[in-house]
Amino acid sequence: MGRRGAAHDTMLSHTSMRPDPPARLWSRRQWLCAAAAVPLAPRPAASRVLLVWLAGGMSHLDTFDMKPGAPAGIRSPFREIPTSVPGIRICEHLPRIARRMHKLTLVRSMTGADHHHQRAAQALAGACGAACPELAWPWWAWDHHQGIAAALRDPLLPRFDLEFSDLLDRLETSGELSSTVVVATGEFGRSPTLNRQGGRDHHGRAWTAILAGGGLAGGRVIGATDGWGMEPVEDPVTPEDLGATLAVLLGQPLPSQGRPVGKILRS
Repeated sequence: MGRRGAAHDTMLSHTSMRPDPPARLWSRRQWLCAAAAVPLAPRPAASRVLLVWLAGGMSHLDTFDMKPGAPAGIRSPFREIPTSVPGIRICEHLPRIARRMHKLTLVRSMTGADHHHQRAAQALAGACGAACPELAWPWWAWDHHQGIAAALRDPLLPRFDLEFSDLLDRLETSGELSSTVVVATGEFGRSPTLNRQGGRDHHGRAWTAILAGGGLAGGRVIGATDGWGMEPVEDPVTPEDLGATLAVLLGQPLPSQGRPVGKILRS
């Protein structure tokens, strides 16, 4: 990535992201409050963040936060499979990622306020921008308002499974994973309720982000959504909170909005 290597896989390319600095940094008192809230935050281990952008919003109910007990019309047509971490189960079409779950943190309680692609993407970029100088752009979009199951079954999930796993393996082999925080997320999730065209519409109230590397402990799930995947019921994480957490991992000043998520930072 960048000058440290060629593209880590065939589907991802990256471009520099140079956001304006935050308009206001936290005061000394805010720093002390944040430090008290995250007493076990590690010393900065990461030197960069790689954002794998899932443009359009990946369906959490069909991938990393499945609800097999939900009624028809909400639950995914796909099966759950076990992962390398007992108790964590994900979609059957992500077997390679399942075998690497001990390296990953799933944040199942991401939540935002906007259902509009551009505004939600700008909000996420603004929240994480200071911490994300490198941006990876998949060449597809996850925005499926009709026939979502067929699109995910072939080609989206198999290709994401292969290419994301390959990215992690290449970073680990090169020795870069320990200093690189990999974040895979879109601007929002997809609606729990299937529409009449068999698609899922925009849903900003809940989605899942995937984190790896950068000294983070793997094999964890942070947060939870309700039985239909409609909204978080445990440890909600906003884009601003994610940005503040990344700032801590990089040893950067905290942004003016958001709070570091202690459960992500604790090893």
